[in-house]
Amino acid sequence: MNLDADLVGELHQRLRDLLQLLDRLLEGSPSFPAEMAEVRHRLAQGLGHSQDVRVVSVATPGPERGVLVAYLDGMVDSQRVAEAVVRPLEHAADGAAAWQETVLASAGVKAEDRWPHLLAALAQGSTLIFASGLAHAWVADTAKAVQRDVTRPQTELAVRGPEQAFIEVLSVQKTQLRQAIGSAALRFVDLQVGRTAMSPVAVAYLEGVANPSLVDTLVGRVRQIEVAGISTSTQIAGLIRDHPRSIFPTIRATERVDAATWHILQGGAALLTNGDPFVLLAPAPLVTFYRTAMDYSSAWADAAFTRIIRLISWGLGLYLPALYVALAEVNPSLLPTSLYIMMQGGHSGLPFSPLLEIVLMIVVIEVLREAAIRLPKFLSTTIGTVGAIVVGTAVVRAGIVDSQIIVMMTLTALALFATPTYELTGAWRLVGFLLLIGAAILGILGIVLTTVAVVAVVLDMKSFGVPYFAPGAPFRAADWSDSVWRAPWTLVRHRRTEARPQQGTWRVRPARPAPSPHLHRAERRPRRRESP
Repeated sequence: MNLDADLVGELHQRLRDLLQLLDRLLEGSPSFPAEMAEVRHRLAQGLGHSQDVRVVSVATPGPERGVLVAYLDGMVDSQRVAEAVVRPLEHAADGAAAWQETVLASAGVKAEDRWPHLLAALAQGSTLIFASGLAHAWVADTAKAVQRDVTRPQTELAVRGPEQAFIEVLSVQKTQLRQAIGSAALRFVDLQVGRTAMSPVAVAYLEGVANPSLVDTLVGRVRQIEVAGISTSTQIAGLIRDHPRSIFPTIRATERVDAATWHILQGGAALLTNGDPFVLLAPAPLVTFYRTAMDYSSAWADAAFTRIIRLISWGLGLYLPALYVALAEVNPSLLPTSLYIMMQGGHSGLPFSPLLEIVLMIVVIEVLREAAIRLPKFLSTTIGTVGAIVVGTAVVRAGIVDSQIIVMMTLTALALFATPTYELTGAWRLVGFLLLIGAAILGILGIVLTTVAVVAVVLDMKSFGVPYFAPGAPFRAADWSDSVWRAPWTLVRHRRTEARPQQGTWRVRPARPAPSPHLHRAERRPRRRESP
């Protein structure tokens, strides 16, 4: 029998409603235990017989026959549990239904009748209060804040400017943003990620400035995450970003408070993750990864010059090895005769071609880089420097690699590491490999074709609805004052348009220098023209 589309849709909707009803029934809303013995049994089933589980009976002078207080030892603030929960219960004369407004008002409790949520709250450091005959439990926030001190950023260093990094505690991250922004318009949307292990996250934005569609998109993508648990913000970024299989990152991670503050002030949104000091910034087109916090703490001329140097470093690190292979092996006719003789003279008598020498040096550099990262800090610098000198000198003396290749690959490595963000450095290294392969096969033509392919991919990408190559494509003249170079602050009158902020105006009226109060009144006023 053929069913029409309307009937199939109605059946599908009814089946979905039935599944949702079954989920609510399984969560235990209508069958909350009324006896304390059953409560103990369910707690033992959910948490096992761990030694850190504390279930304490409290005698109350009220009509309740029994009250149980459950918490995890080491996860809660013991003094807060004693003063805000246990001691008020020992003197509670009101009924358990009114404890939220009377007895447990100082503990900031909330009602919860679903066992999965109760067990999750208990695992996160909350204290559960069960009373006989009550159709729900009271959940008190008594988690002990275990945190490290606020330190300087470790991955995004700056010569001048604020030196405050985020830490792993979500509440402290919110406080750091509130202190930095100092506006009542700052909003936080609290969310939970994960089913087995729920991790608190929060979306931060400025109400009235950030585009509501951006906030809704970010919040909606976080809510759609269906995983067992999340431990780092990088995992969340891989699940919510556009083009998750692309080598180019479309969401930026930063540990600097000033970088996240500036992004929010420009109309963007930030995603804070409990347990990870790195904050995710959205949207993040390609130019965002070349802006650093120091650019806004330095003079405009110095910041503009530094950004141009980064652009030159990007070109050298990406194209120098590929051009060397193309001109040395495929298109030698494009070189002057003297330069070609010099290049070929250096490779005479060596066992490998320039392509294999470059690949060998890339492997050596990557090994040294990984060793420097894994070793302790006081050894990494020494091993990196000594290893580069010893290996470079040894391979030249052994007649394996030409000295020209050593100089070129050293310059290439330094140029690639000039990229401000680490996640983009890995993407450009992979693109460099593709250019090297194209140069070895087709020479200059292979470099051009590979470049066109990469540009086509980048032009097709988006970051939360923003073109990834903006403000280059589409061309936006207003954003060029803070892209390749940084304009003086007197010329910055509008927010960047990449996040589509609701309030595009940054500075309403240009500032005018006031006359100095130290000048004499006669010097400030124009002199009258004397009559002849």
